[in-house]
Amino acid sequence: MRRVRQNRWGMGLLALLLCIALPAFAAPASAPQAVARNQLPLLAEGAGLEQLNDRLELIRQSVSASANDDLLSDLRQAALQVQKQADSLVALRVADIERLDDQLKVLGPPLPDEAPSLASQRQVLSAQKNALLEQERQANLLSQSASDLAAQIINLRRSLFNSQISTRSASPLSPAFWSTLVRPTEDDLGRLNGLKQEILNAFETALAPGNRGLFIATLIVAALIWFAGRRLLEHLLIWSMIRWFPEGRLRRSTLALTVGLTTILTINVAASLVRWGLVSSATLSADVLNLFDQWLTLLIFCSFVLGLGRAMLMLRRPSWRLPPIPDPIATALGPFPVILALALLFIAGEERINSVIASSLALTVAVNGLTALVTALIFLFALARYHRTRRRAGLERPSGIAGLLPFIVSVWVAAILLSLLSGYLTLAYFLTVKLLWISVVTTSAYLLISCFGDICETLLSPKQPGGLALASALGLSPRHQAQAATVLAGIGRTLLLFLALLLAFIPSGSSPAELFESFSQLDVGRRSLGNLNIVPEDMLLAIVLLVGGMVAVRILKRWLSERLLPETNMDAGMRASLVTLVGYIGFVLLAIVVMSILRINLTNLTWVVSALSVGIGFGLQAIVQNFISGLILLTERPVKVGDWVSLAGVEGDIRRINVRATEIQMSDRSTVIVPNSQFISQNVRNVTMDNALGVVGITLTLPLETDVLKVRELLLRAFAEHEAILKTPAISVSFKDLTSNGLIINVSGYVNSPRSVSGTRSDLLFTILGRLRELGIALSSPQNMMLINGQQEKAPGEAPAQPSA
Repeated sequence: MRRVRQNRWGMGLLALLLCIALPAFAAPASAPQAVARNQLPLLAEGAGLEQLNDRLELIRQSVSASANDDLLSDLRQAALQVQKQADSLVALRVADIERLDDQLKVLGPPLPDEAPSLASQRQVLSAQKNALLEQERQANLLSQSASDLAAQIINLRRSLFNSQISTRSASPLSPAFWSTLVRPTEDDLGRLNGLKQEILNAFETALAPGNRGLFIATLIVAALIWFAGRRLLEHLLIWSMIRWFPEGRLRRSTLALTVGLTTILTINVAASLVRWGLVSSATLSADVLNLFDQWLTLLIFCSFVLGLGRAMLMLRRPSWRLPPIPDPIATALGPFPVILALALLFIAGEERINSVIASSLALTVAVNGLTALVTALIFLFALARYHRTRRRAGLERPSGIAGLLPFIVSVWVAAILLSLLSGYLTLAYFLTVKLLWISVVTTSAYLLISCFGDICETLLSPKQPGGLALASALGLSPRHQAQAATVLAGIGRTLLLFLALLLAFIPSGSSPAELFESFSQLDVGRRSLGNLNIVPEDMLLAIVLLVGGMVAVRILKRWLSERLLPETNMDAGMRASLVTLVGYIGFVLLAIVVMSILRINLTNLTWVVSALSVGIGFGLQAIVQNFISGLILLTERPVKVGDWVSLAGVEGDIRRINVRATEIQMSDRSTVIVPNSQFISQNVRNVTMDNALGVVGITLTLPLETDVLKVRELLLRAFAEHEAILKTPAISVSFKDLTSNGLIINVSGYVNSPRSVSGTRSDLLFTILGRLRELGIALSSPQNMMLINGQQEKAPGEAPAQPSA
């Protein structure tokens, strides 16, 4: 009895320390007594209908509620492979049928007096065509059956995940949780003993006198690759970048990417070499071989954790650190990538062992909970050290997404710990796996996006030596080259970001279609809402796409207005109009996509259209008129943003053209909202259209005895000395008229904008009046004639009335 208990403790410790596999980045595996993953035979390419039918029947027999998630995933892939080959058979049969149809067309229809050989040939071809049609029908049925089976497997995986995610178990605070780990059941002990014995036999065979030389040599070479090869390769690449790459962000981003890739590459080459040496030196069972494949998968993920951590922190070269991480924080977080990678290597591998040996549900859930607990504690200590270091160093909180990331991770870790303490171990494990996977994908996307943008900037920008060399070789203008660099960088970053979003929500090794399966795991049902055929799942997807689409449209508008369009020769008004029009088109397309996802048929909304038509006829007519007028303004552009217009007593600068109204800023900085229909139906004076110049005109009335030539020189000199007056067109001084009041002289000059007329005219009036006063020339006073009635009674001694000015 004591020996059995020691054996249990030993196998429990072996289960905790053996590093074999990567946690599944999908629904966790759980069910006992699963079918072996290598049970299905390989399906040859070009298999016939009978082989495909047998394969599909074997897959259907292997699908059961007791199968784990990994087996169900393999069975689904096998079903999809059957469907693909069945579709290939259908395509072949269709081509053969078309060929037979061509031959039958050549023979033509049966004739009464045709030769017997032609009738026999037509009969043979018709029989072959009927056989091919029957095979095509069977292949279509087989393809449909395989597709239905794949869909059933997805539903089964979903139901298994939902049942596990909502199941409560013993929390890590209870002794039952740790008892399950250190004292497995007799069944689990037997399977672990069997796997242990197979592993020991494999190593004994590899270390046998005939095989030990090759195996030990592979171990030595793998160690040299990891320790010496990694450093040598890293130093060689760094030397090459310093020698050949120009100084700037490209060198930093490439260095960070190189440090991560060398770490990942050397670790995986060393591990693959060890596996090759073991396989070449020993005969491995199917379970052991599967186990080492899972170990390689785990090692790949751990190498990503370690490599990306080194690339982001850059402890040895802080000046080349790509993200803006202060040195104290980078030093404080330096050990955590290594700790996390080692923890996953020694703890998370047990989940793969459970998948290989089909362990009990209790042991699987407990190991998943332990993985979640250790990972959450590592993240928690990293967050605590980050905040403590930031407070001690007196560092400010980063702005933007960088400042929001610690809060998001803190909330995520709190959700994991809360799930663990409440007993929902599978939910905690699922959140942990998603946290690890999204962290790796996000960090990789950041490095790739930064490196791609820096490459485009260095090689294509006309401000860089590489861009100048490319422009001279291809004969590109700087403006077109800047536009090409901006467009290429924007497209590349968008594609990388979209790929990162897909990978962040897709289980490892799955297709992009798996992204939408995560939304269906909520089990909200597929019942329609009324006659609109709106499914709750579609509503959730439509909301996500609506929010994401609106954000994408805003990002596109900002990118156009700040990056691409400034590189063109468009004026500010044209750029603003184009950005507004692109925004409206994007929102319309987004609305169409959302309506198609919701399966909204406009025929079901006839009553809404009828009501709108009545409303348009009465109250909405002005709104529709303004809407159409707004589209005309944005397309024909009789006025644009930045123009100085005058209509109906309103004069000012156009600040924004919306679909319904236009915003005009007056001289007192107030804003007037003018309906767009007024710009179409009324006379509009566009002062600045086609870059119109402003005219500064001053009219003077001088006494008759004034020296006009001296005044003319004074006016010309005053206008010429003012910096706002243009040289072309030339300044003009004209003698307008000679009246009883005096000489009327007019002077005019041009400025670059009508907005400059008022200020320039004021400055010139001050200058001209001052110089006239210095010369002693006064302006004529206006003369008025006052008539006195001659019949008015005169006072004694009063002189006769005379006209006076």
